[in-house]
Amino acid sequence: MSCRRGFTLVETLVTVVVLSLLCLIGFPKLRSAMARNNVRASRTQLVNMVAKARASATITNRRTWLRIKGNQAVIMARPRLSAGVGDADTIGVAEDLNSRYGTTITTFNNDSVGFDPRGFGLWSGNTSYNIKVAKSGYTDSVVVDSKGRVVK
Repeated sequence: MSCRRGFTLVETLVTVVVLSLLCLIGFPKLRSAMARNNVRASRTQLVNMVAKARASATITNRRTWLRIKGNQAVIMARPRLSAGVGDADTIGVAEDLNSRYGTTITTFNNDSVGFDPRGFGLWSGNTSYNIKVAKSGYTDSVVVDSKGRVVK
């Protein structure tokens, strides 16, 4: 009577093939879920920055702007209170959303959304400020109305 130890080559190959098929099925779903998650996280970051710019305007009694240049977003306030270069203070740090999340930011109306010391938008009329966030075919948007509220 022979004592068999371990697995045969056929059993090992079947296991490898089954695991490979599971990975081939799961990897594209994982990649698309990661892209959707990065778009959502980038949108949340932009919404938080809009809220921070609006709150800074009312707290400091100055005009503030969320300026989007390329894929970078920074909050600026005028008039300048501290010594430095330029005519505006930077509030917080500049966020590079492309390097952090791999997303592309597109603005439709202007390159910045501004707030007066009351927290209202600095643009006139009933127009909205639109920002689009995209990555790998997934898009989401941030819409700020003239009263300074994020409505979408």
